[in-house]
Amino acid sequence: MRSFLATLAFIVCLHLIAQIPSSSNAQITSSIESRIIVDIEAEGTVNVDPRLIISRGGISVGEELKPQLTRKAIKQLYKLGLFKDIRIDGVPFGGGIKLIYKVKECPTLSSIKFTGNKKIKTKELREICALKEGTIISSKAIFDGKIKILDTYTKKGYYLTGVEVKKNERDGKLDLEYVISEGHKVRIKSIEISGNNAFSDAAIKAKLKNKEKSWYRSGKFNEKEFNKDKERIAEFYQKRGYPNFELLDAQIKPDKSKKWIKILFTVNEGKRLYIGDVNFEGNKVIGTPILIEIVKFKKGEPYNRKKIDKTLQNLYSLYADRGYIYVRIEPHESVEDSIVNISYQIDEGSPARVRKIIIEGNTKTHEKVIRRELTIFPGDILRRNELIKSQRKVFNLGYFQNIIPDTRQVSEEGDIDLIIKVEEKQAGQIQAGMSYSAEYGLTGNIVLAVPNFRGVGQTIHLTYEKGQKVENINLGFQEPWLFDTPLGFGFSLFKLMQQRRYLYYYEKRAGGNFFFTRPIPRLDYAKGTIMYGLARIEATVDEKDSARVSPIIWDLSKEGAKISSEITFTLVRDSRDNFINPTTGTRNSISPQFAGGILGGNVTYQKYELESSTYHRLFWRLVLMLRGKLGIITPESAPIYEKFVLGGVGPWGLRGYPDWSIGPTQDGNVVGGGFATVFSLELKAVFEQNIYPLVFFDIGNVWNSFREANLSDLKKGIGFGIRMEIPMMGIVGFDFGYGIDRRKWEPHFQIGRGF
Repeated sequence: MRSFLATLAFIVCLHLIAQIPSSSNAQITSSIESRIIVDIEAEGTVNVDPRLIISRGGISVGEELKPQLTRKAIKQLYKLGLFKDIRIDGVPFGGGIKLIYKVKECPTLSSIKFTGNKKIKTKELREICALKEGTIISSKAIFDGKIKILDTYTKKGYYLTGVEVKKNERDGKLDLEYVISEGHKVRIKSIEISGNNAFSDAAIKAKLKNKEKSWYRSGKFNEKEFNKDKERIAEFYQKRGYPNFELLDAQIKPDKSKKWIKILFTVNEGKRLYIGDVNFEGNKVIGTPILIEIVKFKKGEPYNRKKIDKTLQNLYSLYADRGYIYVRIEPHESVEDSIVNISYQIDEGSPARVRKIIIEGNTKTHEKVIRRELTIFPGDILRRNELIKSQRKVFNLGYFQNIIPDTRQVSEEGDIDLIIKVEEKQAGQIQAGMSYSAEYGLTGNIVLAVPNFRGVGQTIHLTYEKGQKVENINLGFQEPWLFDTPLGFGFSLFKLMQQRRYLYYYEKRAGGNFFFTRPIPRLDYAKGTIMYGLARIEATVDEKDSARVSPIIWDLSKEGAKISSEITFTLVRDSRDNFINPTTGTRNSISPQFAGGILGGNVTYQKYELESSTYHRLFWRLVLMLRGKLGIITPESAPIYEKFVLGGVGPWGLRGYPDWSIGPTQDGNVVGGGFATVFSLELKAVFEQNIYPLVFFDIGNVWNSFREANLSDLKKGIGFGIRMEIPMMGIVGFDFGYGIDRRKWEPHFQIGRGF
């Protein structure tokens, strides 16, 4: 009994003690958190500068210490990835509180090793993990490395790969080892689909990226594509009239060997729906017949969500092109049995007018250079198509690497300020490079170009080109807006010596030209140019070639120097999206040229060139180009160096045939003709790396005159090639063409010149 009472008394005492609050700790904490910080220190650092901890913590001397401050500081410091433990203490100091960061640093990575990896090289795994010896390493970085390794193996088809992390830490140094169990590359034995009644398994499987193993397919499993395959099945059904389709389940079942898997999809097709009536309500600015024209679906066809979304996008674009950027369009669908009637409720609102146009980001280029390219002005209705056109024209100046239009509403009526944000790129350049062509061989060049001289859009260029068969110096200047009008002016001075390799003579030219150019009013992307040129031209023949030149060349060399005075009129409409590597748009040009007569000089001829090319995006990355070019020169006695010759690559190229090889001949030498035509069809694949392979088909020929032309007698070439854009060199290309008429392959290689 006495023992029982003693035990009971002891329990009561413990209970009473437990009820006493820890008043000393509470008072200290309360006292610390309400006092002013007078000093801050960091303890426990070995490799990390204490000043980094104090600054990144974000607490300053003079602040009152509060719990939210310390929580935020600890969170900020953990983000650095340098510490595995962080505490903040406070001690009374100098009438206030001293804040002490107490940290334990993460170890320094001493070594990293990968074992068990046979399918992926250690060097590649190091790059994937991005962990380097000598740096501080956190547990998160180690874990992220493991995840990156697993992801890499998964992409390569090793779905059952395992990674174990081994760590050996001593004296703040860590030896890290990733032990990899690669397993087997998983392949797909079968894909089974259940619940599908409207479409066969084969029809659905055709849309999947993961494929079953067969004699012509590896059957490699890709987990990333597996997740996308789920979306592809849904899209397959939704395009064919099943908007309520559901993918109920998607399973991956490995067999006992874990080398093969079976993929199981379970679907609920839902009911197939068809498009019924389509009508519009609330449209006053744009009539219903116009709206109906841009609808992407027709009555009676299967319900297609993608077409319906595209139609809504087109409706918004149509209104935006008219300035109604605040329009609201709500499609309402009503279902009757299996028919879906769609009604578009339109609240057109008011058109947005431009109050001001603000230019931002131009550090060098004068505002007027940008403004004069715009086709939108203050007071105009903001039309989307005009905004796109303005953006394109500013970009084609070549001075900016990015142009971002933005708007800001400035009134309740919907008026806006249009903001054009530009990002300038380096405008001037001095470069040395080289080019190569079959006609002139390897040529070196030095180019000084200032395309935005003084920031007012003027262009100055100086080119010197030197090779075994050519020497050229050219100095030019261009002012695109003379006296602040859209009238452009320019001039160039040149001295040229080139060897006409296939005609065995040297051509020397010295002279200059000046020109005026102006956009054509009310004709988008069109420009007209008038150019006058005056040149001294001389043809000479080397004595060692005198026996093999044609009489025309020999007579030309005996005539001595001639003066050519000529004028050229050019009309060009160029709507291509990119002048170097176009994917859409057209380029059409006509260029008559006249020499002699009332212009003076002793060279007389008339020359006409007509060219048209068009570019179309097909599917994937494919772009189709169609090009045709015609040329006529009269009289037949026109200088040989102005006549047309086809072959090789270039403006008058015909691939599959050597340069300067197609045209009328004399004594076995091609001397050129008075009428030429060439047509090209080219299919290229466009990649972001500025590399584009292509296939082509060229046809063309040259005759003495238009009267002698016979379009049934066209030389034909077919082949393939590749283009690359390389800094300092321009476009580098290689074509391998088969001359169908000569039954022979011909390589074509060219650097730095047009194709």
